[in-house]
Amino acid sequence: MIIALIIVILFACIFAFLEEDMGKSKWPIYIGMGVLLIILTAIRPLGMDNDAENYEQYFMHYDDPLYETVVEFSYRWAARWLYMWFGDVHSIFLLYALIGISIKFAAFRQLTPLVFLAVVVYMGNYFILHEFTQIRAGVASSIMLLTIKPLGDGRRWKAFGLMLAAIFFHYSSLLMLPLLLLTNNEMNTKQRCLWALLVPAGYLACFMQVSIAYLPIPYIGDKMEMYQDLKDQGFFDEINVFNLVFLVNIAIYLYLLYMYDIIKEHSPYLSIMLKMMGLSVFCFVALSSLPVLAFRVSELYGIVEIVLFTNIYYTIRPAWLSKSVVMAIGVVLFCINVFYNEILQIM
Repeated sequence: MIIALIIVILFACIFAFLEEDMGKSKWPIYIGMGVLLIILTAIRPLGMDNDAENYEQYFMHYDDPLYETVVEFSYRWAARWLYMWFGDVHSIFLLYALIGISIKFAAFRQLTPLVFLAVVVYMGNYFILHEFTQIRAGVASSIMLLTIKPLGDGRRWKAFGLMLAAIFFHYSSLLMLPLLLLTNNEMNTKQRCLWALLVPAGYLACFMQVSIAYLPIPYIGDKMEMYQDLKDQGFFDEINVFNLVFLVNIAIYLYLLYMYDIIKEHSPYLSIMLKMMGLSVFCFVALSSLPVLAFRVSELYGIVEIVLFTNIYYTIRPAWLSKSVVMAIGVVLFCINVFYNEILQIM
């Protein structure tokens, strides 16, 4: 399995170098790559990731009342029918991979002409996390990408409808709703500086130990309280808000803000995506006292990184060098995620 994934990301790199010269012929290859990733995700062996066995339990015991509060109705409903028809958890892996990966590939095509570069970054940064480990959140995050265009075009009702669909797949998608307040208006220098201040603001909130564990909001407040209790019992490790990967992420965010004027001509939804990435960075640090929440919120908003990182291409010349930089980011992140998820040890 890991060899197959390495081959796919290497071919994505090759096609990324060639895509400007491929014309319309690149689309069958692009679709084929998506289909291949769906198949690989669906047939992965149990134990390859941390959550597959839990999903098998949810699948086999879809009618267990204990799961009603922790597993979305959509998963339990799908499990009910797929269990009756196939009796194998891989059937639900296939369903979620088909929905999540297909929507992500459609969203990449909407948001960037550099679709193969986007695939490289996606495989490095989010593929293993969303398609192997957090499959419900993976579908929700793919819908999140689809909301960018209607949000940027001011079609908030359509964006709201997509957000409701995402909530159907994962309750954490409730956190998408505040994004309805964002606009895609062009950012002047002063505004970009203000959004850059989210970085020190996040660290200030972290150092002041700001806690939202007991918010009086149904479901969300209960979840926060549960996470806080688990943290107090030592179930979660502290987040290192100065880890190298995150610091590089901050550097890329600030770099893209600095290069805004160069990139905006090529990326019509740059403004709203930068705002989402800024919120992702802020939330990761500010909510670090609750590790699960910090990761969930930052990953939900941070899905835009897949598209944003490809915009580095427009800021460096010659073109082969800029593509190499983006590919290096994707490949390094892929290696880190493979190591972090212990996939090599499992295989």
